[in-house]
Amino acid sequence: MFEIRVIPKVTSDKPTNKKPDSLLIIEQIKKSGNKAMRMGLKELEDGSKVLDISKKFVDARHGKVVINYRFDFISQDEKEASEKEAESVAIPYEDSFEDVSSFKRPIVVGTGPAGLYSALILAKYGLRPIVLERGSEMSQRIADTEAFKNGNGRIKPNSNIQFGEGGAGTFSDGKLYSGISSGLKDFVLRSMIAHGAPHDILYDAHPHIGTDRLRKVVTSVREEIIKLGGEVRFNTTFLGYKAENGALKNITVSDEIGTYEIPCDRLILAIGHSSRDTFRALNRLGLEMQSKPFSVGVRIEHLKKDIDLAQYGFDSDNSADITPAIYKLSCDTKTGRKLYTFCMCPGGEVVAAQSDDKSVCTNGMSLRARNNTNSNSAILVPVDSNDYGDGILDGIKFQEDLEHKAFIAGGSTGKAPSVRYGDLIQNKKTTEFGKVKPSFMPGITNADLKEVFPDEILETIKDGVEKMGKRIKGFDDPDSVLTAVEARSSSPVRIVRDPETLQSITVKGIFPCGEGAGYAGGIMSSAIDGIKCANKLAVSLLDNL
Repeated sequence: MFEIRVIPKVTSDKPTNKKPDSLLIIEQIKKSGNKAMRMGLKELEDGSKVLDISKKFVDARHGKVVINYRFDFISQDEKEASEKEAESVAIPYEDSFEDVSSFKRPIVVGTGPAGLYSALILAKYGLRPIVLERGSEMSQRIADTEAFKNGNGRIKPNSNIQFGEGGAGTFSDGKLYSGISSGLKDFVLRSMIAHGAPHDILYDAHPHIGTDRLRKVVTSVREEIIKLGGEVRFNTTFLGYKAENGALKNITVSDEIGTYEIPCDRLILAIGHSSRDTFRALNRLGLEMQSKPFSVGVRIEHLKKDIDLAQYGFDSDNSADITPAIYKLSCDTKTGRKLYTFCMCPGGEVVAAQSDDKSVCTNGMSLRARNNTNSNSAILVPVDSNDYGDGILDGIKFQEDLEHKAFIAGGSTGKAPSVRYGDLIQNKKTTEFGKVKPSFMPGITNADLKEVFPDEILETIKDGVEKMGKRIKGFDDPDSVLTAVEARSSSPVRIVRDPETLQSITVKGIFPCGEGAGYAGGIMSSAIDGIKCANKLAVSLLDNL
């Protein structure tokens, strides 16, 4: 295993493309006097070995930016062995499903990362899952979302940034970093690469695919599920279930044909964090659920080059060697509450994440190139039952109230309420934005955020941004833009499941799964939870043989 450090070159011009990591490593090896590295490079050039990068991270401390790589030269056989090992961890029961004729087809609700990866594992077992997605397939979803963004139509409740093929993560930065320590991470990453994701997600300390590349990955995974015998039904909404003696018997769905039942004794519920009507239906049916804490806040935007200058000392646009700077911050504030950044999107945009036409909600998104003018992040305040009540669905109501207030403050047109930070701390509306222009589409309204947030939450945001400005120069720039409201960073409920079987403690055969069920947060952890639920479903079938 080798380690090498690359100091990024900064030029007066702006290179069109970034250099691949492999080229940076090779260039540095050629400058190095390390004989072992040079021997490995020779083997790479003659085709007997391949370059295997295992880690990349940027160290911008102490006023000097260094890109650190850990890598080795391995044979093609060693590379293939690693891939097979990753698959064996994710699909441990493959040899147990030679005859699946006695099993009913399992049903998966949702095509976010949890739903897709649970369906993929079930399909690899030959179980021919039926996947139900309330929204549209990718191309139609993109068309509907772009139409609303450009002011050419009303938002479609089931085809928007929250709902449709790929789930909410499809319109994000495609960030894959997670604090989870699991052997399944390697399988998910390698699977995504096989379906079109860039190879660097396997080793980058902060891997991201980019919205544009992620969409292709999602559709490719769906195509593999179908090729393996699965079925994907779009524009099909899960309405509820029927159980007998505590065991699942069938589910009720609706589509363009009508409402009907499907026999089902194994159901993976990967409904996402915005399926509020589904949460209410499950609560009416008596499925055990709990309220859980979550966070609310705004999107903050700065110039990308200002964040680069604060973190690197130079504009990343002037280097072919390094991507735009990222940050992750948290602080205590004078209100006694914390403020923290979430889902940072360098070179990205703020997008409309509402799913009905009486609300406004924000999210962040970046393309693979991360080359837009602004960088943005959510800045969030944790909230709990002390803020919204003890009822199971009170957190959902709190979210809805904030989003509706943002809708009204934005002029009741779908535009978002927005303000300069310098005006916010002076308790006034913005009349003119400075160097940072809001990126939210279909547009913003200059607004007083007091019309949206409780006083304590707004004061936490004001004070927290000032404190974060002491960590990153310019974070509290008066021209930074705050756009409301970010209310869907995680699910406000948890569908209670048995920690061993991962089945609902109320109904046997229902597997609550992913972020919406309260067991994940983000693309990677959701995909991993989907794999875990699929394997527990497989075990439940084998136990009944």
